[in-house]
Amino acid sequence: MIAEMSTSSKIVVEKSTVPVKAAESIMTILRANHKPGVSYQILSNPEFLAEGTAIDDLLNADRVLIGGEDTPEGQAAIEELSWVYGHWINRRNIITMNTWSSELSKLVTTPE
Repeated sequence: MIAEMSTSSKIVVEKSTVPVKAAESIMTILRANHKPGVSYQILSNPEFLAEGTAIDDLLNADRVLIGGEDTPEGQAAIEELSWVYGHWINRRNIITMNTWSSELSKLVTTPE
């Protein structure tokens, strides 16, 4: 659907708990179906929300993880999402890394 509707380059953010390398699979699908001149950056941005406190957890996050490709385009996409979060999250609490590490971190992080 994204590739079909896109007329310009997009940043796609995976928020849910997904298997490691899900971003790679998403990128493969998008590249196979993209229009000429349209490119994609896939970011991993796992949620650390608890049931019943999701809004408070989002507004007062002790950390935000953003993973992306280690390319100039990937780093630019990470910076754009960091800028969005920077409106309510202290920049010190925004942690950037590669996509694989971000996807894996959600699977190994234990609730506090």
